Amino acid sequence: MAVLFAAALPAHAQSLLPDSFGGWNASAPSQRFAPFQLAQLSPDDSAILQEYRIDSAERRTYARGARSAVVTLYRLRDPSSAYGLYTYYRTDALAPIEAGSFGCASRDRALVVVGNFLIDVTSPAARPSDAELRALAIAVGPQADSAPFPTLGAYLPPDGLVHRSEHYVIGPRALSRVLPLGTDDWVGFDFSAEAIVARYKLKGGNGDADALLFLASYPTQQIAAAKFDAMLRRFPIDPPEGAAAGQTVLYGKRSSTLVVLVAGAPSRAAADALLDQINYESEVTWNEPPQKLTDPSFSSMIVGAFIGTGTIMLLAVVAGIGFGGFRLIVKIFFPGKVFDRESHVEILQLGISSKSIQAKDLY
Repeated sequence: MAVLFAAALPAHAQSLLPDSFGGWNASAPSQRFAPFQLAQLSPDDSAILQEYRIDSAERRTYARGARSAVVTLYRLRDPSSAYGLYTYYRTDALAPIEAGSFGCASRDRALVVVGNFLIDVTSPAARPSDAELRALAIAVGPQADSAPFPTLGAYLPPDGLVHRSEHYVIGPRALSRVLPLGTDDWVGFDFSAEAIVARYKLKGGNGDADALLFLASYPTQQIAAAKFDAMLRRFPIDPPEGAAAGQTVLYGKRSSTLVVLVAGAPSRAAADALLDQINYESEVTWNEPPQKLTDPSFSSMIVGAFIGTGTIMLLAVVAGIGFGGFRLIVKIFFPGKVFDRESHVEILQLGISSKSIQAKDLY
């Protein structure tokens, strides 16, 4: 009965974390958490975790000698959500590592993205090595979603970008943590919008200044235009007289389905230099192999007509000879039984001649 119950569990309820990886062995069974239990994992970020669409979570303790590590695996809706949560937890203290699709780590913590999984590893002493983390990523990889990651970050200008400052967001709560302009959905995430926020160093009259660049992408140009008009009415975007006391001056523009805002720029010229580098460009890729079709020459058409006619005549002769030979053989071996059966032949006569015609007179 227990076996049948385990088989009936959905796939996401099965254990995703392995019993061992890279010399680390599990010291206890996995703890599994449903979406409504996320507060037990992170009381302060439970709303953020739900916003990134977590399907389930799993936590397990591993040991290697005297060292121990706690591994938490978040199973999210898709790789975009996993990448977004990764950027939310990533800090300046975590340096990039080669593990999974994205990875960063410090001495006692590591974050690794594998498809739609985010693996959070913490250790009070020393975390597993990069090679051991790669072994963990390989162990959970076959169960991960292989859909592509978001490409919105490709629109970010490289000049002045503070590396590892990008935050990919798909909800208003996570956005308000990095760009505090409101906790309501003023971006339009309900319309399938996605956004990324990055920090930049901009040159101004008093030296370099920190600025935040907000970039949102919408499904259609109409939605982008409507949302950008709403932002113009709500925020002081490029005001001629400057912003009121306590307000942050914003500079922005819309390029097709993209909406861009810059907060904290030292001047309008510095903001424009950053905004001018972002433009939506659509690309059409034709990956079908080329075809070269030409009309046949007149001489080849004539030759083809003769060949086709000759082929049909030859088939007719062969069919005629074959049917005649078959009929002759049947008449020799089965006379009067298949063909030319007198009893099955009826002749209509007008009676003009005095002699009646019999069927056998015809053969």
